[in-house]
Amino acid sequence: MSDQISLIFPDGSKRDYAAGTTGRDVAESISKSLAKKAIAIALDGELRDLADPVTDGRIEIVTRTDDRALELIRHDAAHVMAEAVQELWPGTQVTIGPVIENGFYYDFAREVPFTPEDLPKIEKKMKEIIARNAPFTKEIWSREKAKKVFAEKGEAYKVELVDAIPEGQDLKIYSQGDWFDLCRGPHMTSTGQIGNAFKLMKVAGAYWRGDSNNPMLTRIYGTAWADQKDLDAYLTFLEEAEKRDHRRLGREMNLFHFQEEGPGVVFWHSKGWRMFQSLTSYMRRRLAGEYEEVNAPQVLDTSLWKTSGHWEWYRENMFAVACADEEAEDKRVFALKPMNCPGHVQLFKHGLKSYRELPIRYAEFGVVHRYEPSGAMHGLMRVRGFTQDDAHVFCTEEQLAEECLKINDLILSVYEDFGFDEIVVKLSTRPEK
Repeated sequence: MSDQISLIFPDGSKRDYAAGTTGRDVAESISKSLAKKAIAIALDGELRDLADPVTDGRIEIVTRTDDRALELIRHDAAHVMAEAVQELWPGTQVTIGPVIENGFYYDFAREVPFTPEDLPKIEKKMKEIIARNAPFTKEIWSREKAKKVFAEKGEAYKVELVDAIPEGQDLKIYSQGDWFDLCRGPHMTSTGQIGNAFKLMKVAGAYWRGDSNNPMLTRIYGTAWADQKDLDAYLTFLEEAEKRDHRRLGREMNLFHFQEEGPGVVFWHSKGWRMFQSLTSYMRRRLAGEYEEVNAPQVLDTSLWKTSGHWEWYRENMFAVACADEEAEDKRVFALKPMNCPGHVQLFKHGLKSYRELPIRYAEFGVVHRYEPSGAMHGLMRVRGFTQDDAHVFCTEEQLAEECLKINDLILSVYEDFGFDEIVVKLSTRPEK
């Protein structure tokens, strides 16, 4: 093993260091002022603790003004929130607390769920912990030690998490003062570097590991930013977005509503239905001459869904239906269609087709139903019943590229007509199995 490591800096320069040199040592070798501002390092693009020994590669010293610091600020804020909760309510179990877009959350197990009224108390305690400026330190524990310590603390969920970590992976324990947690890291060097530009946003229920068969936990969401100006800008953005929330506008403009007897399905009012029909008419005009509009049944025998593969891979998201009359002759089980594909294939299969007729393009404004967990539903954005402007193109392999380009142009031009000019495209390929 070499007793020297070679590091490449952002300006292209190279330096050699003794094996075991830490990120902090490297920062100090450049300048004392940089070492004071450093909160982490990036080695070959991967964020690491400042106290970690470095290895051969490209290194960057990360300071709090770096864009990548925001993830660390939020990660550290999650740990401080967990410590604050356990200081205020001893006996509360902490589970997981990841960074998410614009913030973080932590899930807690407590007999009495948290309420929004608890958030100001937690924020106040967080500020006290941040003011202590306790250093973040890391230890590697054995699996047996971690399970023993967390079991003695009454942290049953942590014991389960330890069991879930694959054999051979390090069990990292991060401490901030006397409080510690199981964590992959990295972290900044101390709690004081988080700052006070954070806010706890809301509480919600969440099943352990996202499984409805598991206990319900309380999730506390927060947001954190590099400074107060960024936090204020984000909160203002949320206020403006709330004014334009489609659920609120739907009520105020008398367009649609939802109710408990039909969770996840829309009750369209006359004004809203006129808008809906206007959108449908627009799409019919766009498709005219290129696509044949068809309509396939909403209810089909489960045998067809088994043939298509949906029953095996998508069954938990499908609604199965049968005749309510127990004396009915037809005892078959049917399913509401979650998508239009099998119906369009049946239409294509019906009758003889010549390759000279290809491409054949079917379009349908098909009503589909998919089971969504109650916690996932969100206005018109996530529902259990909706109309899908759907199409299937049957073509030869030689026609495939041209047809894909035509579909792509159509989709982008439709978005453009509605004012969307920044489009993100994701490609899904067929899995091997």
